[in-house]
Amino acid sequence: MAAPTVNSADQKLINKFARLHQNFMQVKDDIKELSNDLLNITEAADELSLLDAEDSEVVPFRIGQTFVHFTNDAIVAQLEELKRNTELTINELMIQNSNSQHEMEDLKRKLYSKFGDRINLESDKE
Repeated sequence: MAAPTVNSADQKLINKFARLHQNFMQVKDDIKELSNDLLNITEAADELSLLDAEDSEVVPFRIGQTFVHFTNDAIVAQLEELKRNTELTINELMIQNSNSQHEMEDLKRKLYSKFGDRINLESDKE
């Protein structure tokens, strides 16, 4: 049985799969990093709740390389907004990855149906 030849359309599908996979892995790393950030935000909010009134009058908050002093109420509001925005970003990225994964599965089916085990579209890192 002769090996199927790779035509232009097949190559485009393979390239599309490669781009989707690369994007999928990058977004997966971004989700992991944002999840860690979310954990840090939650821990910071918990630590603020443990401060007594004297210690929490003015709280330093890091923005980039600089610390800015906020009142406890302002910093709690800032952390809640940061947490909400981070959660929204994580959810958007998870939806994006889910869509990419479905599209990659569709491409895998098409390519494996033509090339069988002559093509490897599996990742060791997944």
